[in-house]
Amino acid sequence: MTFDTMRTFFALAALMANVITIAIVVAAIVGRVRRTNPFGALDGTTMWLAAGVAVGATLGSLYLSEIAHLIPCRLCWFQRIAMYPLAVILPLAAFRRDAKARLYVTVLAMIGGAVALYHRLMQSFPSLDTGSCSAVGPSCSSPLIHMYGFVTIPYMALSAFALILALMYVDRINSAPAVPTLPTSDDHDGAAAT
Repeated sequence: MTFDTMRTFFALAALMANVITIAIVVAAIVGRVRRTNPFGALDGTTMWLAAGVAVGATLGSLYLSEIAHLIPCRLCWFQRIAMYPLAVILPLAAFRRDAKARLYVTVLAMIGGAVALYHRLMQSFPSLDTGSCSAVGPSCSSPLIHMYGFVTIPYMALSAFALILALMYVDRINSAPAVPTLPTSDDHDGAAAT
């Protein structure tokens, strides 16, 4: 496949991740209002889905640097430092059904997401660039990929981190023990009448 095909695929994957993340947030809000769990159908699959996102993002970044020969900037390396361990931790956690890994995944995804957000802001506002990136590699404020007017490599990374965080939230909701409901006043009235 050509580089143009791959970068279009990566940009569309990032946009799809955004749509799924927004759908999860909306479903979570509706679930809270209705006091229901809208994610029951995803029980047992969220770690696997998050693992797929992390592995896909890792392979995508390796394609960009090793096959397309785009040299990662300094902030890209920091995002890789957060994403690459997730590509190992999440499949292992999914296989072992280890809900405790959710904490480590959440911390790494939050750090990586924060770096990706800052990096994307730096690309939108080059005045934020102090020049420290270009001292050790390519400039952090110059996007190597710019699709649809806003999708860049850090935007793609941010989309992946956000989706992983949303899936960890769903996993936490599905792992939470059922909260017993308190009897209503109608239940007491019926018991007294018998």
